[in-house]
Amino acid sequence: MTGLPGRTHITARALDRLAAGLARDAAEVSLRHVKTNLADSSGELAVSVAVPIALGGGSGGTVTERGEKVREGVRRGMRELAGRTVNEVEVTFTGVLRTQERRVQ
Repeated sequence: MTGLPGRTHITARALDRLAAGLARDAAEVSLRHVKTNLADSSGELAVSVAVPIALGGGSGGTVTERGEKVREGVRRGMRELAGRTVNEVEVTFTGVLRTQERRVQ
């Protein structure tokens, strides 16, 4: 802490983009395939995430496990990076996205 006066503000758009990036990382899909919506839930955040299920590459686990990975990634990341408490993350899988591992030549 530097002791300098002032505040740091995080806009709603910045929080939404942060949640989308966190969901992208956890779901292992491109950001263009992620849709998020943030809402107030008794003073805390509720986040809705819509992503496809990634098949191939390093992705694995059951649908339930993948949903939990996305929920936990968003919840933990919002707390650690933005100092926000998320009390609910709803994950909707919108389809299947096939990915391929790229080989080094």
